[in-house]
Amino acid sequence: MSVRCGIIGTPNAGKSTLFNALTLSNVPAESFPFCTIEPNTGIAAVRDARLLAIAQVVGVETQVPVTLEFVDIAGLVEGASRGEGLGNRFLSHIREMDVIAHVVGCFDSQSDWQSDVDVVNLELILADLSTVNKALDKASRRARIGEKSQKVAVSVLTRVLSALESDTSVIDLELDPEEREIVDQLHLLTAKRKFYVMNIDESQLDRNFSLQEVPQISVPAVAICAELESELAKMPEKEQESFRIEMGGDRSAIDRVVQAAYSVLDLRTFFTFNESEVRAWAVPRGTTAKQAAGRIHTDMETGFIRVEVMDCSDLVALGSEQAVKKAGKLRIEGKTYLPQDGEILRVRFNS
Repeated sequence: MSVRCGIIGTPNAGKSTLFNALTLSNVPAESFPFCTIEPNTGIAAVRDARLLAIAQVVGVETQVPVTLEFVDIAGLVEGASRGEGLGNRFLSHIREMDVIAHVVGCFDSQSDWQSDVDVVNLELILADLSTVNKALDKASRRARIGEKSQKVAVSVLTRVLSALESDTSVIDLELDPEEREIVDQLHLLTAKRKFYVMNIDESQLDRNFSLQEVPQISVPAVAICAELESELAKMPEKEQESFRIEMGGDRSAIDRVVQAAYSVLDLRTFFTFNESEVRAWAVPRGTTAKQAAGRIHTDMETGFIRVEVMDCSDLVALGSEQAVKKAGKLRIEGKTYLPQDGEILRVRFNS
């Protein structure tokens, strides 16, 4: 599956600097409001130590990780929902994303980061209010002329409108499948899954940020120094590791951002291997074995027979696929089986 993560925030929050660090790119990051007009796009790998462990056991060098596409979207200003700045164009870019990384500038103790959060969230809500009002007006007119199917639409859109007017995001509403289908057709901005990236100064690396004091925020947050991470990304990997050890840490903050996007989307990783490579695949929770096979190749889904399943931890612990089989830890599953995170799949199919 192709996953797109949009990086949003107010101008100069550090979005482009974060994008550079994530994707090893070199897009402009000057300090003026509309430096980013057209969105920049880049790819970031989801690092997973299990890939290397499997590769070492099966004796192959090539490892192919899951990747996420990050999109640097221009800064949102107050009034963007009414077209201020380049707001309408930016909002349309957000609609195309699967998940949102909201960057908040927290460069010193005086940073008014709560205000930045409120500005962006309000503009997203206002944009959705406009969309829902238009959809509700259309559904109401069609319901009045006897289209029964539109009565459900009027009911759910009225609820959505009421929630937005109370500053509640659509993603926080409990909707049944039929209602969700109606709402999804509108591609509402506040229906997007998201997380926060608190962009701090290097001198604040030991500061503990919390969003709990901000009303209606209950999503993950990652605190990083985007400028530092952007500089580290230019170093050879061994030098990066040495520098992080000196700073008292052993995990890249950028990895935490990528993992946050991955987890907010509720994705699961499964692995495949052959004589030339080990590859990681991402699928949403609830994906069946047959659907997972289709991620590898459409022919595998069409001609699916069964799937052989083993846990990567068993393969690593026992040292070979044959040892896993001998220990009775290799299972045969059918098309409705739900692969779990960390499992290795070998699909059998009619070609």
